[in-house]
Amino acid sequence: MIQRNSGMLQLWKKIEEQQVYRGWRGIIKKLFELPDGQIASYDVFDNAVFVTVAALTGSGEFVLIRQFRPGPEKLLLSFVEGHVESGEEPALTAKRELLEETGYEAGAIFFLKERQSAYSNERQLMFLALDCTLTAEPQRDPDEFIEVLTMSPSDLRQMMLSSGDTSFNNIDAAYLAMERMRVLNLFPTQF
Repeated sequence: MIQRNSGMLQLWKKIEEQQVYRGWRGIIKKLFELPDGQIASYDVFDNAVFVTVAALTGSGEFVLIRQFRPGPEKLLLSFVEGHVESGEEPALTAKRELLEETGYEAGAIFFLKERQSAYSNERQLMFLALDCTLTAEPQRDPDEFIEVLTMSPSDLRQMMLSSGDTSFNNIDAAYLAMERMRVLNLFPTQF
């Protein structure tokens, strides 16, 4: 049963916000007046708009990258991700980042969904890239040490379903991509 909004919830009134840290990521302190009149302070990660690209080769394999991530201090698998430059169309960012990080060029690209986080101002724009072809050597940033690999949708799905495997960090984009692939009849067999 779907619960409908009773109309009791309302937006909080923002009193002020202040940048308290600026580095590769930032932190903003936001002060709000809550609906009951209390004042509450929240620390919010300040991050830009970024894309996540679930890319598939012409033979139907996902293009993944493995790299060290400083938060968990371990190697993680992911789809290609990157920040949208000022004035750049997000679909072009997705194509550019895919080519720069992996050397794969997208044949077609589809927007999947935008996701926002509860304690961040970032916007994640998820894309599905199809018919990707390896056309060039990667042109990575100086701090990007990346291994490129491919994986079948069924193997990726099994990895995501394994409760003990924490190595893949784009489960949301993977499920959205697989659902779009299902709708487009892109699976040769049931996965």
